[in-house]
Amino acid sequence: MTTWNLTQMQRHLLICNGATCMGAGAEEVTQQIRDEIRKNRLDEQIHTSRTRCNGRCKDKCVVIDYPKGTWYSVQHEETARDIVHEAVEQDAIIYSMEHGVRKRSDNRMKGIDKYKKGKGPMKKAVLFVGHGSRLEAGNIEVREFIGQMKEYIDPALLIETCFLEFASPNIEDGIQLCVEQGADEIHVIPIILLHAGHSKLHIPAEIEHAKEHFPDVQFTYGQTIGVHEEVFEILKTRLTEAGFDVDQKHDDTAILLIGRGGSDPYANGDFYKISRLLWEKLNVPIVESAFMGVTTPTVQDGMERCIKLGAKKIIMLPYFLFTGILMERMYKMAEQFKESYPHISIDIAQYFGYHPKLRTVLLERMNQALNGTSTGMQDLENFRKFAEEQGYEHHHHHH
Repeated sequence: MTTWNLTQMQRHLLICNGATCMGAGAEEVTQQIRDEIRKNRLDEQIHTSRTRCNGRCKDKCVVIDYPKGTWYSVQHEETARDIVHEAVEQDAIIYSMEHGVRKRSDNRMKGIDKYKKGKGPMKKAVLFVGHGSRLEAGNIEVREFIGQMKEYIDPALLIETCFLEFASPNIEDGIQLCVEQGADEIHVIPIILLHAGHSKLHIPAEIEHAKEHFPDVQFTYGQTIGVHEEVFEILKTRLTEAGFDVDQKHDDTAILLIGRGGSDPYANGDFYKISRLLWEKLNVPIVESAFMGVTTPTVQDGMERCIKLGAKKIIMLPYFLFTGILMERMYKMAEQFKESYPHISIDIAQYFGYHPKLRTVLLERMNQALNGTSTGMQDLENFRKFAEEQGYEHHHHHH
């Protein structure tokens, strides 16, 4: 329902339509409230708006009633309809403002005051952030990898895993999980290969947003994997598994290193740097770079260039952490290339996956965040400056 004439408006209901609440039925809550307003002919007195996030994901679905200042947790249709009549049961009230005094229901969560420091020993959490995939198998691999890492991590640390997009929990929910378990320090570690938009903007935006809701929680931010010496050991292992002897000279072999591809020129530049350094470590005449999307050269371009340079054998080497839609697409491309170029020997290596060197890198990034030496903190500062100068609308990368 839309109320165009607001001159008689007495109340404004703000209904959260953020990712967490939507997953818990916020759209149904919205329609129930609007239906109750319509049935009681209160359209002119009560206005409703969908909001992106009301910042109380644990209490999903969240509705705020202004100007009275009452916050509701709506989990039943009866509560949604009772809000219209201000007759909600006490246990559905998160907190309310009456006569300038905040009153909370005793059996509800107590907002950010619940997480004030000074109520016991400091508790640290490490929140690993995977990219997330539309292919659930990739998300499972991330969770299992972090699960395997736990035996190498101080058991006093809380360990949680979340995702930037396409999977649950998202970053906001991941932070909430840490806070609910008593964390007053959260170290956010991106499981991301190259330093680009996700690590420069999107994850810092989520951290800055969380600071508004949990001002007494200390956040640190880790750096991406980036150009790291251990990465080359992973790549060499995957080449060996594909039948390539890394200690021998290969006069007619090309390595086609394939990345995701993005719009950040510095991240693409780092990818080329990795290709060059890999070439330095192998005895092959050709190491070509290619991208699965967004930018060029494409994988097709890379394949054609390898052939033009005289390669008789080409190994497609994925620069991917875990499986996903793009990895599945790459396997199909390899089969098509074999059909299109029958005179060329074409193989495809495996992605990083469960490699112990990947664990080594992530543990290093985690420890840098814990001991205050991570360059990720500069990313937070850079993001704040960017947001001040150019503006940045926070939104959840949770599709």
